[in-house]
Amino acid sequence: MTMRFPEFLRTTTFRWTLTISAVFVAAMLVLVAAIYHETVASNEARIDETMIQDVGRTIAEDSEAAATRVHARLMEDPRRVRLGGLFDADRKPVAGNMHSFPEGFKADGKVWDIVVEREDSQGLEVQTARAVGGVLRDGSTYIVGRNFDDFAPLQESMVQTLVLGLAPAIGLALFCGIVLSMRTQRRIEEIHRMAQRIMAGHLNERLPGRGKNDDFDKLVDIINAMLGQIEHLISEVKGVGDDIAHDLRTPLTRVRAALERGRDNATSLEDLRGAVDKGLNGIDQALGVTTALLRIAAIEHGQRNAGFGEVDLGTIVAAAIELYEPAAEDKGIRLRTGGVAHSMMHGDRDLLFEAISNLVDNAIKFTPAGGSVSVDLIHAGERVLLRVSDSGPGIPVPEREAVFRRFYQSDKSRTAGGMGLGLSLVAAISRLHGFTVRVADTLSGCTIEMVCEPQAA
Repeated sequence: MTMRFPEFLRTTTFRWTLTISAVFVAAMLVLVAAIYHETVASNEARIDETMIQDVGRTIAEDSEAAATRVHARLMEDPRRVRLGGLFDADRKPVAGNMHSFPEGFKADGKVWDIVVEREDSQGLEVQTARAVGGVLRDGSTYIVGRNFDDFAPLQESMVQTLVLGLAPAIGLALFCGIVLSMRTQRRIEEIHRMAQRIMAGHLNERLPGRGKNDDFDKLVDIINAMLGQIEHLISEVKGVGDDIAHDLRTPLTRVRAALERGRDNATSLEDLRGAVDKGLNGIDQALGVTTALLRIAAIEHGQRNAGFGEVDLGTIVAAAIELYEPAAEDKGIRLRTGGVAHSMMHGDRDLLFEAISNLVDNAIKFTPAGGSVSVDLIHAGERVLLRVSDSGPGIPVPEREAVFRRFYQSDKSRTAGGMGLGLSLVAAISRLHGFTVRVADTLSGCTIEMVCEPQAA
């Protein structure tokens, strides 16, 4: 059976704590090793220099003085780490605690690592040491050495200090890791419980925050903003479904009534054709609603990106004005332009033409006879501003955002006909191109602006 660790031990927070603790331990080991190495190396260098100077002074003396120097050196050695010896020309010991001449040793005034037999009051003992030797004037050899085994306690002390220092530090790190991991786990469980409620259909619920502006709170704010947008979109979808049912029911009801009356009351072929024509008009209206909705859906899902290319927005505006000039003349409306600048940008020509045409058509539709409509294309730095203004009744401030929703029709627009999809189509095309469309503040009439950001292909 596989042993399963507690959940908080398997969190990323705890794993990072272990990783940081391991790095800390490794760094401490390296630091202590470096300190120990530098300490030993410094002491060795100091002692080596002292031995070299001692030999340098002694080789200028005679054997008797050298023997006295060896004796004095060994008398001050309570830790039994000093070595010294005076050997005659035949390398036989004369004075000191070296039982025999070290094998392979050369008395050349340099430091050698040797193995020597130490002989003193405690007996004979083999030791490793560092030694320096020199030849006196009478051929005797003077050797001084130092056993560095006494550095072992220093090493043990540093290791003990390291253990005593690291153990609490590691324990504290693990404790902090467990606390932080359990805290993170509790937050995740809270979020999970709330997410389960949201997935169960409570779309108005939001993830809990603690107001500490930590990483979790920032993540919660982002997710809550996303949930708010999802709730808004879902409510829009539900509203669109209701609007579709409502707007399709009216023409279909008219179709049915017209066909029913034609069937019951028609007395001639002409009467029957008239009823069928009314039915066809109603069906065309229903198909128009469906077609408009499909176009908006296709645009909002980015299915028209393949038609993008370099287009001249000024040429598109001029074409839309030319198309609607006859309709404006028939209604006695002055359709004018204060300036149409040429502006190259990346976009779909047909969609942009449709959006601009809808804006001009709406302006003409809601402007009374004798009024005026103006269309201007203005450069504002790197941006291009398309402005369509009319002298109609205008749009009340509370409705300026709602008019871009599907099927929205204000009380003033219901008398002008239409399905309430024109500005929705304009908004969808603007979003596809990265543009912004808005109703501007005006003292009279209505002004709709499309802020166009030139985009690279």
